[in-house]
Amino acid sequence: MTKLKAVAIGAGYFSQFHFDGWQRIPEVELLAICDTDISRAEAAMQKYGIPRHYSDVATMLDKEQPDFVDIITRPDTHDKLCQLAFDRGIHVICQKPLAPTYEQSQKIVEQANVASVRFMVHENFRFQPWYREIRRLIDLGEIGDKLHGLSFRARPGDGWGDDAYLARQPYFREMERLLIYETGVHFIDTFRFLAGEVDEVYAVLSRHNAVIQGEDAALVTFQFASGATGVWDANRYNEGTDRDPRYTFGQMLVDGNGGSIRLYGDGRLTIQKLGGEEMPHEYLHERRGFAGDCAYLTQRHFVDGLIANTPFETDGNEYLKTLKIQEAIYESSKRHQAIKLGSPSRQYIDLSLTIDENLPRATVTPAMTIAKDGWNATTLTLYSHCGTHMDAPCHFLEDGRTIDEQSLATCCGSAKVLDLSPIAPRELITIERIRTATDEVNAGDRLLLRTDWHKRFGTPEYRDGLPRISAECARWLVERRVALIGVEPPSVADVNNIEEVTEIHRILLGGGIVIVEGLVNLDQLPSKVEFIALPLKIRGGDGCPVRAIAVV
Repeated sequence: MTKLKAVAIGAGYFSQFHFDGWQRIPEVELLAICDTDISRAEAAMQKYGIPRHYSDVATMLDKEQPDFVDIITRPDTHDKLCQLAFDRGIHVICQKPLAPTYEQSQKIVEQANVASVRFMVHENFRFQPWYREIRRLIDLGEIGDKLHGLSFRARPGDGWGDDAYLARQPYFREMERLLIYETGVHFIDTFRFLAGEVDEVYAVLSRHNAVIQGEDAALVTFQFASGATGVWDANRYNEGTDRDPRYTFGQMLVDGNGGSIRLYGDGRLTIQKLGGEEMPHEYLHERRGFAGDCAYLTQRHFVDGLIANTPFETDGNEYLKTLKIQEAIYESSKRHQAIKLGSPSRQYIDLSLTIDENLPRATVTPAMTIAKDGWNATTLTLYSHCGTHMDAPCHFLEDGRTIDEQSLATCCGSAKVLDLSPIAPRELITIERIRTATDEVNAGDRLLLRTDWHKRFGTPEYRDGLPRISAECARWLVERRVALIGVEPPSVADVNNIEEVTEIHRILLGGGIVIVEGLVNLDQLPSKVEFIALPLKIRGGDGCPVRAIAVV
């Protein structure tokens, strides 16, 4: 059997559970670990039989050429570490929290999608054996065919006193977000696993221990799309009565229209049918590894998915749903009100020029009429780069990809709107001009350059006096691995200067940057939006008009 080659980044406290798990999965060979703390790494190597240690991640990835990497580091390191793997086409399993903010988490997921690698968040609570069994019992109808609700009470007691968290994870003390961000997110995901998607949350968050920065107590209510309700009552300050408070982390009650399931702190499950007595329910769980061996079970799921090419339960796109709920909980506590998720308050703003007789190189002529033929139909004649359009690499590169080969993942996602207005005719857009509009430009960014140039559409200046991206700026954008550039003029360069227009397009397209030209209405957008611009699937096409929109 050919084993999957793995490497790991990070040898901190929780890595022991990862390393133990990989040891027990026969399809995996853990070749190396990377950690800047040499003594910590050497201890892990000796205990778990890991052959090699590195202090530089890129060197390890290049030398070992693994099938996947396990990232077990602090969340503020994940974006750069993930990108190193994505750039090399390496699959990733990454510990939670995924990133310090939702936007950063979203960017990691988008980068994984663009790189076409498998990506999974090491969200392990849903893989604890009691939750797998509770889900199985719900699906079997053991407590009826309608779920009424679930509630969980947690009192781990590891956050009281002046020395709270120092022994195991001292950085907890400085985190501005703690209980929901570090612990509650597990239960958000588990509640989704058991009860489905969440429509609304209401939260009261507070801090009991004055020596820490973030919240350590929470009362959160959930309204599920199914009509069920959920309650998570937790604080890390007070203590419970369980012998091992970190086994199940508390007690759960699940109610249905036919009875109830109870989870106790020692992992016991009971079922009580309506009108009946509480009865013990036997199932397999063991005190091994972390919390019912859930780290191993999570990694087993990851490996099975890699081998069989089946979906991960906690892939990046799925996990963002959990993080949206997390953000709603913080917002609810801040605003002292319930927050609806997925509410129809989103706006859709058209960023496209109209295709009609006023659009150069476009004609719309009647082909059929209701009066004559029984239906209306038109014949469209469109230049491939007319109106709001997308350039394919083959537009200027001999061996460039065609428009039908364009990755749709790059065409959709979060985008930054950079306000460069007002701008003068024929002005060169420089690196300095970009830097005045944004604090940073990162790999995977989609940048929409607002110049208000669309207001000049219909004038000679629109085409002949357009602002242009400088060659220096184009190279700088490529160096930063920008994913997409959107501009209001009909081109990123002077269309009357063949040398300039060729050079700029070749730099951008050759650097893997998608170009969208002829945008409108960027003046109606906030600084961050969801951007969508989809080309027609024209085989061999060098470009195509698009319907571009922003979702705000």
